[in-house]
Amino acid sequence: MGRTSRIRKLRVGSQHFRPLVIDSNPEFVELCKWMSANGWNGASKDCLKTKPAVFSDTGRGLMAMSNLAPNSLIVRIPKNLLITKEKVILQIPALKNFKMTTAECLTFFILISKINGLYSSYLSTLPKSFSVGGLCESQEVAVLPKVLQDKILCNQSYVLEKYQNLVVIWENLFGPTLTLECFQWAWYCVNTRAVFYQDSDIFNMDGLENNMALAPYLDMFNHDPHVVVKAGFNKNSQYYEIRSSQKIKKHQQVFINYGPHDNQKLFLEYGFITPKNPHNVVEFGINLLFDLFPVNSLCFVPNRIALLKQLCKNGNLFYSEEGFSWNAQIALMLLSCEDSQLSRKGFSPLEIIPDKDQIKLLVSSSTTSSFWVAKSLVKDILNVLNACVLDAE
Repeated sequence: MGRTSRIRKLRVGSQHFRPLVIDSNPEFVELCKWMSANGWNGASKDCLKTKPAVFSDTGRGLMAMSNLAPNSLIVRIPKNLLITKEKVILQIPALKNFKMTTAECLTFFILISKINGLYSSYLSTLPKSFSVGGLCESQEVAVLPKVLQDKILCNQSYVLEKYQNLVVIWENLFGPTLTLECFQWAWYCVNTRAVFYQDSDIFNMDGLENNMALAPYLDMFNHDPHVVVKAGFNKNSQYYEIRSSQKIKKHQQVFINYGPHDNQKLFLEYGFITPKNPHNVVEFGINLLFDLFPVNSLCFVPNRIALLKQLCKNGNLFYSEEGFSWNAQIALMLLSCEDSQLSRKGFSPLEIIPDKDQIKLLVSSSTTSSFWVAKSLVKDILNVLNACVLDAE
């Protein structure tokens, strides 16, 4: 679930300017007119609580026009303005002949609408470009950390496969070739902006590419990992509604929460990161363990390395604010177990019960003070480089 494509500029000590209200911009005026003509009560309650504005830290977002109490209804969008798989198939009946996920249908809708000049009042408010991980150039990917390289390449491969599948349908129905660039733009519009909405087809399989809809205006809300909101389609009112569980002051930005995503996920899926993200994790693999604990020191137990590799196949090796993940704790305990514990036939690393005190001792004794200084140095270099880039813009 996502509704924006922005790069958050994290300049230390940057000046915060007063938000610039942009509701009088032609694209937003036309959006509200179109929505009001199609059932949105835009002239009164539905749009008085928030207005589009540009903020110094997040770019475009929505600003509170009055003090909002907890559990206040922030925005609601009528069902007939939601763009769903059912609506797309009603408008393009030929799509019934093809097996398509909801995400593919919505992508198809944006593409055909763009080409035919339909829904222009809505499409004009969509981003013109994106900064998601999958759009990195190959030379850029090559200099990134291996774990990030792998995920970006996986994403690019996945999107390319989707493009190839949709091209077949597109050429079958319309003939002209659909370019990869056009497809990527439409695909990321859907991927970054869709909200959860239960598909009407009861036989539709659950999945990341189903049960979603596009919601005009609502997709201008930005993400804050600390915000708690209640969002979903109200079957009684027939509106998609969002309520904030927190107090919001007048002229503050109104945020929603896309989910408990770390910055790597936010970058790959939505094209931005957030400072002080409580969901951040640092993933690592078996090679890091071998760097900390040289292989030669493990060779006296022939199956120790095999057990580590067996555990690493399960993944989920990471460190977060809450400490080491369960699998990471098991991996560290493997390095300190007695030989007799590991020599039993059929022994599985998952039988190990981590001891937090022993893990703390193990990690602290295996990491030199030089390593921690080096980490601080790398962080400082990155901060300096980031400041230089921002100053050059």
